[in-house]
Amino acid sequence: MPQHVLQVLLCDRQGQSYAVGVEEIASIERDRSALYRTLLVDRVSGHRIAVDRVGGVTEIERTAICEPPARLGRASQGLLGIVDIEGASVPFVTTRFLSTAEPIEIQPEAVSRAIPKDRALPEDTPQLLVTNLRLAKLEFPMPEIVVGIPLEQVLDVSEPLPWVPLTVSGGWVRGVLAWRGQTAQVVDLARCFGLEPQLGAGEERVVIVRGTGRHEPLAFMTSPTLQRVSPSQSTAVSPETVGLRTEAIRGVFRWTNRLLIIPDFDALL
Repeated sequence: MPQHVLQVLLCDRQGQSYAVGVEEIASIERDRSALYRTLLVDRVSGHRIAVDRVGGVTEIERTAICEPPARLGRASQGLLGIVDIEGASVPFVTTRFLSTAEPIEIQPEAVSRAIPKDRALPEDTPQLLVTNLRLAKLEFPMPEIVVGIPLEQVLDVSEPLPWVPLTVSGGWVRGVLAWRGQTAQVVDLARCFGLEPQLGAGEERVVIVRGTGRHEPLAFMTSPTLQRVSPSQSTAVSPETVGLRTEAIRGVFRWTNRLLIIPDFDALL
């Protein structure tokens, strides 16, 4: 087999498909203790990994693997990337990933940034892409919260794309998706800021963004309510005074009776 081609075995577990390298699997067995369960036997450790279904072997080009974001890849317990198989985005994983039940441990990073000297957004602030942050009902009254992203950090806005869910500590990373040959984290901005999202809220757009110093793509889901605005008559407030987690925030402003959050995506990449 050519070195640039990789053979993967497709398997399903809890409604999610995975691809794992054939060279990692010693054999496939039937689990006699449970009905309709299949066991993959790890070639190195001999461990038996339960899956719901095993499909066929597929060949993929190594160059077609969308590698995971660097920090998520280091912590992801064997997530090697995403591959496209018959038009579906499938996570390419090791047997270690399939056999580990613990969530991926990853937290926002502290980013060294200059403290703003002004108490308001400057008049020459570039246009922002603004969307509302849909939150669960709070126990105390709070202004509507919106998120503003400088347009130069917006890479794409589109219909929702297929994405792969992951179990990550803290819940602020929801999963990953493939975008233009790259793998982007899908984040929950509400949880990034220490807030609880509204369950069941419609997600009709995906926004792909980048940081200012780290240019890997990052994705979040939102409603179609997106506006391009040039904020004015804003007043800066401390994130702590309004109960927000600060790691992923560049600034918070009172603006038109709302709280406007400028995210720091570098802390999430």
